[in-house]
Amino acid sequence: MRRTSVRNPPPSHVPCPPRCIYARRPVLAVRAEQQQQEQEVAASQRSGPTGLNVGKYRPTSPAGWAEMAAALRQANVKVVAPQELPWLKEKGAVLLDIRPVESYGEGHLPGATSVSFYQPIQGWTPWQIARRAGYALFGISQGTEANPNFLSEVRQLVADPESTPVVLYCNLGGSLEPTKNDRNGQQTRSMVAAYELIQGGFKNVSVLKGGYLDWVANDREIEIFE
Repeated sequence: MRRTSVRNPPPSHVPCPPRCIYARRPVLAVRAEQQQQEQEVAASQRSGPTGLNVGKYRPTSPAGWAEMAAALRQANVKVVAPQELPWLKEKGAVLLDIRPVESYGEGHLPGATSVSFYQPIQGWTPWQIARRAGYALFGISQGTEANPNFLSEVRQLVADPESTPVVLYCNLGGSLEPTKNDRNGQQTRSMVAAYELIQGGFKNVSVLKGGYLDWVANDREIEIFE
C-alpha cells in the first residue's frame, strides 16, 4: 500500500465562514455557563435545608432523619435541660436562637444571639417560585427558605468550633430519645441545624430541651426588644 503525503488535504465538508464561527462562540460559551450555574443552583436547592443531603436522602424524610439522628448521637450532640444553661454559660457557651428574626424580637432567652436557620424566600428561581406556590396553597403569603449563610454567621460568633460549646434552640427543642411515633426521637429545626453544624466541623453542639415554648410555659425570664 502506497502512502501519499498531502500538504493541504481537501476539506471533507464545507466549513462555516469565519464570521459565523466567531459569532457563535461567545453565545455558546455564555449559554453553557448559564446552564451550569442554573444546574448548580437547582442541585443545591434540592439537596436539603441549606444544601446538605443526609446520605442520599432529604433531611426531612424518615430515612434522612434516621441517618441524621445516628450522626447526631455519634457526634455526642446532647439535649440539655434549661437548668444546665447557667453552667454552660460559665463554660463560655454561645446560645443561639435559630428562629426567625421577628420571633427573636418578640422574645428570646437572656443572652441569646439571633442566627436564623430559615429566612423569608428571597429570590425567584423556579425552585423558589414552586416553594412560594406551596405556601400559598396553605394561605401563607410569606414562605421561608433555608438561610444559606447560617454556617458562616455561626462561625463569626464562635471562637473555636472544636471546643466552644454551642447551644441551639427553636420553638420546640427536639429529642434523640425514642417516642411512640418515632424511634429516632423528635426531629425539629434545632436538630437539623445541629446536624449542619457538626457537618461543618463543630464539635461541641447541644440543643435546648423543650425549646422556647417550654421555656415560656414554665414562666422563665425572657428578653424583649422594644
